Amino acid sequence: NGGVLSGMEGEGDGDEGEMVVGEESPLQSTHQPLLSSANGTEEDGYYLTTSGNDNGITTSTSQSALTRQLNSQKQQSVTQSPSQQPHHSTSRKKQEFTLLSEIKTCLSSPTLVSLSLGYAAMIGVVSSLGTFGGAFILALQLFDDERTAAVCFGIAAALSGVIGTPLGGKLVDRVMERHFHQENHNPNHDHNQNHTTTTSSSTSSSPIANTTNPMGLNIDPTTRNTLLSSLLPRLNLLVLLAVLFVLPTLLMQQAAFFLSFLFLGWTFLFATQTGLMVSAMLTVDRAHRPNALAFLTLTSHILGDVPAPIALGWIKDRLAPECRIGEDGDFEDPEGCAEEEEGVRLGLGVAYLWMGWSLVFFEVARRFAKRGLVRTEAKEERNGGGEDGYQRGDGGKDGREGGND
Repeated sequence: NGGVLSGMEGEGDGDEGEMVVGEESPLQSTHQPLLSSANGTEEDGYYLTTSGNDNGITTSTSQSALTRQLNSQKQQSVTQSPSQQPHHSTSRKKQEFTLLSEIKTCLSSPTLVSLSLGYAAMIGVVSSLGTFGGAFILALQLFDDERTAAVCFGIAAALSGVIGTPLGGKLVDRVMERHFHQENHNPNHDHNQNHTTTTSSSTSSSPIANTTNPMGLNIDPTTRNTLLSSLLPRLNLLVLLAVLFVLPTLLMQQAAFFLSFLFLGWTFLFATQTGLMVSAMLTVDRAHRPNALAFLTLTSHILGDVPAPIALGWIKDRLAPECRIGEDGDFEDPEGCAEEEEGVRLGLGVAYLWMGWSLVFFEVARRFAKRGLVRTEAKEERNGGGEDGYQRGDGGKDGREGGND
């Protein structure tokens, strides 16, 4: 405000000093630092000499009183009990990570387990259709040439992945941007209760990077369950749209319509990938996120893309035995396979309907996330007084009294 804080004037011998505060006057001289030693004795010269103008306001403070005050605060901080220490200075016990402890952590999250089962069902269908897709559309007599059938099917699948995955990422960005935008503009929201603050530059182009609680940092369980409750229904909707678009292909006789609807269905299916990865990370604390993704991937292999193609191939051979592929890469009986078109479509329908398990398990995961949200909110209400007291206090008596209240 334009004033000058001069400090204390004295000779370091324990005499009275002056505190001079003037207006619009530059500092003219500086003596010794306020703390010249860490011993805390009166002979150490705890003073700072700086002169101002003559219009300042003068007050006196003795060096010995200042020394006693500093020593008293130091002794109080040393003898303070752990329960009286400020909440933010509590040291955490070092956490050890082992293979068994990480597996236990992942299995103890019902939301992650349900999410992994749904993801395994979806990956199993994608892998099965990628393995036998060319054979299916060739058996349905949509193409005359196996190479042309495989190329067209592969292009449709690849384009759906290239387009669907970034669209799904954009959807996740919008969900999280809306959540943190509402949190930041909520008049009842206490930003001091956030566990972390952003370190991103204000010029970042990402809408999430400028919020007070970005995804990349550690967030509290309430926020994690809130985001899960918002993301999982949208993932389920995308899977449902994918099923609704691929089911009509069971009745189509034209290759163009068949591949077009298959492309749209797979686009919605691949749009779930980003949301699934983010949801898996939200099911656990920040330290366990890598292993949560590893658990999701491992489950998708064990229960998804490894056994599913074997099972679907067996079902196809049972429903359309004449459409078995021989060692030369062709159908064993092409003419007999043409007569078993109904069995081929039925086998393809089994693959489509298998994605229904994804709908079931994603809904189960959403319910677990909702239950976790209710539980954490109730816990915060019970412990809200103590935590707020520590966070509002300055680590001293007021903060501890607020915590006790």
